Amino acid sequence: MSIVSISFARLPVLIRVLAYAAACYLLVFLAQMIAGFLPGKSAMVTNLLLCIFLLSFTRLVLKWEGMSLVEVTGLPGGRNGGREFLVGTIAGIAMLLVTALIIKLIVGFTWEYKNGVNWYNLLASSFTVFLSAFAQELAFRGYTFRLMLNRWGEWSAQLVTAILFGCMHLNYGMPLNEMLFTMLTTGAGSFLFGIAVIRTRRLHLATGIHFGWNYLQSILPRHPSQNSEGAWLVTGGNFNLSYFTWIAPYMVIVALVYFLIRRRPIS
Repeated sequence: MSIVSISFARLPVLIRVLAYAAACYLLVFLAQMIAGFLPGKSAMVTNLLLCIFLLSFTRLVLKWEGMSLVEVTGLPGGRNGGREFLVGTIAGIAMLLVTALIIKLIVGFTWEYKNGVNWYNLLASSFTVFLSAFAQELAFRGYTFRLMLNRWGEWSAQLVTAILFGCMHLNYGMPLNEMLFTMLTTGAGSFLFGIAVIRTRRLHLATGIHFGWNYLQSILPRHPSQNSEGAWLVTGGNFNLSYFTWIAPYMVIVALVYFLIRRRPIS
C-alpha cells in the first residue's frame, strides 16, 4: 500500500467523509467545465462525465480502504440488481404521482396537456435523469455511507448523509424558509434512499426510486413555476397556502415507503 492510502485510511471517519464529499463537489465543477467545451446536450454530457469521474475516484478511495466496489455498492449487480432498479423506478413514479394527486386535491389546480410536446426529447432526457440519480446515490450512499454504517451505526450514518445530501441541493441566495424546506424534504428522501441501501446492500433500489421520482417530476408539474418543463401545464388552484400543503403529502408518502422497505429482510 502507498503512503497516501495508508495515511488516508488512518484519518478519522468524519474527516474521510468530508474529504470525499469535497472531492465530489470538485468533480461536479470539473465535469461542468469540461462539458462546456464539448458539443451536445450539456446536462447529459455533464452527468455522464460526472458518473465516470465518480466511479474512477470511488474505486481509488476504496482501494486505499482495502474495499471493493462490489462490496460497497453492489455494482454491477446482475439480474437481482436490475430487478431492484425496476421495482424502485416503478415505486418512485407511483410515489410522485400519488403525492401530486394529493396536492392537486388540496390546492384545486388542474392539468392541461401542453400542445407540441416533443416526447422524443422527454424520453431521451430519461438518460440524463438516470445519470444524475446514479451519481448522487454513488456519492452519498456509496463509500461514505458504508464507512459510517460500519463505524457509527445506522442512525448516525443516515443523519450525516441527510445533512450532506440536503446541502448539495441548496443554492446561493436561497431564502431561509426555502433552505429549511429543502433540507427537510431532501433529508427525508435521503433517509428513504438510505434504508433502501441498508436493506438491499446495493444502490440499485435507491437509484431506481430516485430516478423514477425525478423523471416523472420532470414531466408532470405540481406548481405553475414548473410549467416550462414537462408535458402538462398547471392551471388554477390556490397556491397561496402554507408550505405545510407541500410538505405534508410528501412526508407521508416518503414515511410510508420508508417503513415498507424497513420491514423487508436484509438481502
